[in-house]
Amino acid sequence: MHISEISHYESSFNLIKNQRSDDFRIEGICDRHGFSSHHIYFCASKPFWTHLRDGAQKGKIKDTFIIFDIKFLKLVESEFDEVMTDVAGWGSVESVPLAMSNLSKPFYDDIRATFNDEIDGRKMGTAKIDPTAKIADNVFIGADVAIGAHVVIHSGVRILSQSSIDENSEIYPNVTLMPKTKIGKECRIHSGTVIGSDGFGYNFDAGIHKKVWHMGGVVVGDQVEMGSNTCIDQGTFSPTVIGDGSKLDNQVQVGHNVHLGKGVILCGQVAIAGSTIIEDYCVFGGQAGAAPDIRIGAGSQVAGGAGVTGSLEAGSTVGGHPARPVKEWLRTQATLRKLSLKK
Repeated sequence: MHISEISHYESSFNLIKNQRSDDFRIEGICDRHGFSSHHIYFCASKPFWTHLRDGAQKGKIKDTFIIFDIKFLKLVESEFDEVMTDVAGWGSVESVPLAMSNLSKPFYDDIRATFNDEIDGRKMGTAKIDPTAKIADNVFIGADVAIGAHVVIHSGVRILSQSSIDENSEIYPNVTLMPKTKIGKECRIHSGTVIGSDGFGYNFDAGIHKKVWHMGGVVVGDQVEMGSNTCIDQGTFSPTVIGDGSKLDNQVQVGHNVHLGKGVILCGQVAIAGSTIIEDYCVFGGQAGAAPDIRIGAGSQVAGGAGVTGSLEAGSTVGGHPARPVKEWLRTQATLRKLSLKK
């Protein structure tokens, strides 16, 4: 897609400044986890603008094209001279969420065209498999898949295009790795787990839930273990990340763009909503959950069944719904019980 073609996909797009040329190529969409040249960055509110300013100060936004929410644009135009020098250009749209739905589709189609999950990569000669790997019957391996030394893959596994599994990992029966899934060293992925499905992202317009097309993939670190029937959604434009040494129990749900740090424990039926960051060595008890786009500080503990609706400082211990410091929550429960028992 060229700058001049953006309006073909998003009718409300207004080109304000082109600092390159009409045929300057846009190759994808980037987000807060990393700027990329020849990519679109959406800016709809102050946190995204702050991130953009930080990127400018570090010289990371060269040749990035910025699309603003038209209402927010007016609030920051006075700061453009110190921020927008190196970008490819900028424009505005009436609704950034809807523009994300409309503009993500052509980039998704371009990436999807590089996949081949109809013919086994071993037949095409595109799969790279270490000779020490053990692969059972009835395993499908897509195009450009890489499998490292001493990997064990059980029957019924599906490993789709451009995925990789590093050395000494074991994938149990009926696991599915969707395209662009990266599994680290010495991991164990148990039966029925799906890694890399699309995130649950839609924007409502004129009676239709318009899909945001996901293409970020998943990166799983070293020595990670996932229980049966766990689901990890791929990132929207950059990967969902599962940190080294993390352990996920059965039936855990991790949403798109989530970043888990090192040694995170998620017990059975935990659900983490999209874009949440969980720092190192946090623990979530069974059936606990976290709201989207919050940060859980390192070493925090969340009691079983709790619902975390806001960010937590490092070392927090919380319970209840909405989650509160655990001692406060216990006192509240005791007080309610006393009141309920009064005649």
